[in-house]
Amino acid sequence: MKFMTSATKNPTNSVCSVLHGSLSNLLMLALVLGITAGLLTSCGEEKAQDPAGRLKELQAEQARIGAEIQKLQKELRQSGSKTADNTPANTKTKLVQALTLEESPFRTWVEVQGTVDARQSIEVTAESMGVVRNIKVKEGQKVTKGQILAELDQTVLLQSIEEIKGQLDFAKQLYTKQSNLWKQNIGSEVQYLNAKNQKESLERRLSTIESQLDMTRIKAPVSGTVDQVYLKLGQSTAMGMPAVRVVNFNDLRVITDLSESYVSRVREGATVDLEFKDLNLSAQGRIAYVARSISALNRTFRAEVPLNNREGLYRPNMIVGMKINDYSTNKAIKIPVNLLQNSDEGTFVMVVRGEGTSLKASRVSVTPGRSNGIETEILQGLQAGDRIITTGYNDLNDGQAITLP
Repeated sequence: MKFMTSATKNPTNSVCSVLHGSLSNLLMLALVLGITAGLLTSCGEEKAQDPAGRLKELQAEQARIGAEIQKLQKELRQSGSKTADNTPANTKTKLVQALTLEESPFRTWVEVQGTVDARQSIEVTAESMGVVRNIKVKEGQKVTKGQILAELDQTVLLQSIEEIKGQLDFAKQLYTKQSNLWKQNIGSEVQYLNAKNQKESLERRLSTIESQLDMTRIKAPVSGTVDQVYLKLGQSTAMGMPAVRVVNFNDLRVITDLSESYVSRVREGATVDLEFKDLNLSAQGRIAYVARSISALNRTFRAEVPLNNREGLYRPNMIVGMKINDYSTNKAIKIPVNLLQNSDEGTFVMVVRGEGTSLKASRVSVTPGRSNGIETEILQGLQAGDRIITTGYNDLNDGQAITLP
């Protein structure tokens, strides 16, 4: 009863209480909804702002756009259309350098290594056994063919010769007398023949002993220079033992063993450039001999070049660099090897076409020939007067405008 009275007495307060409770509930609901929306927005923003994922998306988009740009640029260049800046697509010029071709000599060669060889380099040996009694030469001395270089002990042989000479003198006297008697028909034929046989037998024996005596003399088989003396006084030597080495330095040659693959390229008469690196000298010669057979051991064949050694500078067994000319022509169109480019259609080069300010790069197919590692001969595709691009040719397109310095 009291409640009713109070409400009746102050109806405004009751309404305010009801409204206050409703507002509170509404505020709480709004707060919950706001927090929920904030959380959802925060999650969405966090997902959208992931760096790795976003970078991947941008890179894919960049690649797609770049590929499309290149495709459109290629189509514009081929069609001669204008680009986005309203200029022809192929009017952008590039600065290049060019070389005017002309006919000139061209050579290729085979580079190998050879050695100096003395045709007459001989180790003289003794022809008999004995003790060295006399050495008549020394290193560096020039000798002539047949000159005595050393002598072995001859005592026994000399004594034998003297003995035989005495017997021979008696045999000759006896033969002379028997011969005179036989001419007068005095004496028997047997006596005459016996005297004759005795004399001739002693003559042959003397000749044999003198030959043996000559074998104790070691002689130079060729003219040249004594390069080494192996003998020593009082030393015993035997047949086949080296005694003295004699070298003829005026008869030298350069020899090389070439691979079987060069058999069709190396010919007699070919020019050879010789380089003696140790002497800092160079010379030129011609191949005098090419072996007709291939070695079964290493599949090589020999070539020889005579060497002029008038000044005595070259030595046997020296190493020599050899450049054998296997191809040469006086009129050839040649270009540096680095200018050749390859594609699915074959080998080509970039050349200059046009005059004045209307210069363009042109792609020309060529047929290359032999190469010496520096230059290549062009058999077809180029001629004298053509201007070949030597700098800036890698990034050029066929028909692209160019300028020269």
